[in-house]
Amino acid sequence: MTAAGIFLTHRRSPRIRRHFRRLVEESGSLVDWHFVYSHDTGARPTTSLVADDPAEVLATRHAAMERNGGVQGGYVDTLLLPLLRSLAADQLWAIEYDVDYAGRWSDLFDQFADNDADLLTTTLLRRRDQEQWPWWASAGSPSWVAEEQWLRSLNPLMRLSRPLVNAYCVAMADPAWRGHYEFTLPTLASVSGFVVEDLGGDGPFTPDARRGRIYVGRTPAGRPDDQTFGFRPVRRRYFHERPEAFSRAGLVYHPVKPGVPAWTRETMNVRDTT
Repeated sequence: MTAAGIFLTHRRSPRIRRHFRRLVEESGSLVDWHFVYSHDTGARPTTSLVADDPAEVLATRHAAMERNGGVQGGYVDTLLLPLLRSLAADQLWAIEYDVDYAGRWSDLFDQFADNDADLLTTTLLRRRDQEQWPWWASAGSPSWVAEEQWLRSLNPLMRLSRPLVNAYCVAMADPAWRGHYEFTLPTLASVSGFVVEDLGGDGPFTPDARRGRIYVGRTPAGRPDDQTFGFRPVRRRYFHERPEAFSRAGLVYHPVKPGVPAWTRETMNVRDTT
């Protein structure tokens, strides 16, 4: 199977570029990466990829994104999914600039080269596993999807199959699907019969062979003290800049924000153009 991916950033700097170059060089032939710069709050980034208009690919979601004031806060799918559809590959990766790996990137991606899951992502939990997730309040689904089937995820690093990308773009035309795409994506995938797996935390969707091997993150028991992948805490240096600051080798870390302010709900769709 062939693999290609999107590297998404809303800031440009020499440090972020060096991080991207390391990703490309160390991935080798495993993943063909494309740099994508989200230059404003909308869904039309600067990139060499030629993709269909997001307002046509995901019309209902795109309209909701505009009402939201931008892609942050749950509508990054309107930016990513049209780009992922444009990639000439079977396995479609998406990674954000603030994801890092404490090791050689090829060691990470090689573990999934022969994996045939349709969705690989992190922090996959059922609604009952985390009742206090703040985005449940805005979630909605068609009547044939029970709330007991609702899932949440954390998607700064994920991989989708082409059939799932296509199915998602069709399904989201139904306005009954509402809310954060970290709800709509895993839930739609699961209830539609696609294979959904956690990359390798300690949650209910993690295969035993990968349990705890890729990252440490939230589980139904709560947030662990040694968390490496989550919403917080923020790390300020990349692995290639200060490897000794990454306490556990061979794990994925998020968020790593070198000279980039961490967004809040008040600033989530504000772009710093300085």
